[in-house]
Amino acid sequence: MVIEARTRSRVPAGCSGCGALSDRTHSRYVRHLADAALGGRPVRIDLSVRRLYCENPACPKVTFAEQIPGLTMRHQRRTPLLQHLVESVGVVLAGRGGARMLRVLNVGLSRCTVLAQLMRMPLPPLVTPRVLGVDDFALYGDTYGTLLVDATTLLPLALWEGRDAEQLSRWLRAHPGVEIACRDGSLTYRQGIADGAPMPSRSATVFTCGRACPGAFRTSPPLTAAACPQHCPRSARPIPHRSRRPLRTLRPTPGPGNMPAGCSSPYTP
Repeated sequence: MVIEARTRSRVPAGCSGCGALSDRTHSRYVRHLADAALGGRPVRIDLSVRRLYCENPACPKVTFAEQIPGLTMRHQRRTPLLQHLVESVGVVLAGRGGARMLRVLNVGLSRCTVLAQLMRMPLPPLVTPRVLGVDDFALYGDTYGTLLVDATTLLPLALWEGRDAEQLSRWLRAHPGVEIACRDGSLTYRQGIADGAPMPSRSATVFTCGRACPGAFRTSPPLTAAACPQHCPRSARPIPHRSRRPLRTLRPTPGPGNMPAGCSSPYTP
């Protein structure tokens, strides 16, 4: 489905460089915009837009192309509606899965294009978590890295190479507000937490935080998952111990010495 449209003349538009309004037309050209499918059919909008002169002598731009709010964006061949759809599918399904889902929605994009749009998305603002998870992992060979996650939402916060306490303490000083730190038994992380957050409301725990920081639970003092279940994510709580069922008592095999009363002796060949 092809939709042809044309912008109105003598309507001032804002310059993309300085924001000054201008209605002095330089020329026109047609933009081909892909839109979300309508009734199961792909939609293309052929929009004729103007190129205008910028009348601000201090602006470095001589001409600029007008933009239609809610329909066009600079250097973009998709409408904001379709672009939001591509980004949402890319966040959930990434490259190959996202491309397959978009083909079902009649949007033909390759996995590389989906990944490129995903990498262009701005990262969400960093919010200091109340419960911080700290763990290390092997990058390659003997080179290790440090991963910081929000133990409540299980979202990654920071990643760097090395396992030094100084970098962890700098991060904690730059992001005050951490009340609980989930870590493994590393003395390096213990020192970094003590230097960066010397007076938290809860002392640093010594267990690894569930799925976000894989590892075994440690039950060393001063704080464990069992000691403060209201502060720990559900995935990081230890599984309660279940008592084993008692063993069944085996009955003795009938023989000459343990035959019930009234029964004859077993057959002996």
